[in-house]
Amino acid sequence: MDAAFPDAAAFWKKAKAFEKLAEQGAKRKKGFARYAPEVLPSDDKGKPEFPPVWRADERVRVGIAGMSHGFCAYCQSPVSSNHPGAKGEERPPGQVEHFRPKARFPAQAYAWDNYFLACMGCNGAKHDKWPVGGYVRPDEGDPGSRFVFAENGEIEARDGDEQARCTVEDFDLARHWLTQHRGTAIQSHLDFVKKLIGRPVIRLQDMLLTLPVAFSEAINQNVRRAWASGRRKRKKPLRAQPRRAR
Repeated sequence: MDAAFPDAAAFWKKAKAFEKLAEQGAKRKKGFARYAPEVLPSDDKGKPEFPPVWRADERVRVGIAGMSHGFCAYCQSPVSSNHPGAKGEERPPGQVEHFRPKARFPAQAYAWDNYFLACMGCNGAKHDKWPVGGYVRPDEGDPGSRFVFAENGEIEARDGDEQARCTVEDFDLARHWLTQHRGTAIQSHLDFVKKLIGRPVIRLQDMLLTLPVAFSEAINQNVRRAWASGRRKRKKPLRAQPRRAR
């Protein structure tokens, strides 16, 4: 990787100095390429760019795609099914997304834990944005629980969760067609589940998706909600019928 830079030592020195600037300051927002173009190699058009080893080295792409099973790490759409994937298994489709954008965090441009597989919709919407407090990481804790998924596919952040709100807004997770596809997946599974709620041999865990499936977080959240609602209805006591006068 260092060999791809004109002067790797100069790059790392400038990168560390850049990250000491105010995170939301004007210089930081303009990006590292404006701050220190001399330490970056030039692309075909003569513009300074980070050497894209995450695209050039197939091992990186295969590893990143495997972490989210070929789905976008942010919206869980099936990236691998809507992109040609020029080299088949050796070059998985989708885009390598820098969680902390390399333009704002150049010292993390080549950090493995800063990479996620993303669809064009999420990666393009986010671009180089980075709000105060950052975003919800797809690989920490239970990220799906920080969002509310409606049966029709709509999504919103849990009340008071600023990271989740920024994630929905900046990754455009409520965009129209994504919402439509997510809603269709939820409804399809719920139609099956609702027919089985109440049967004595059926357990909640039998209804939840356990294998990597598109929109599984949204689907499982709705299954749990439907299951809880069904149990409440079954436990509701029957009203005593008034006696008829003789």
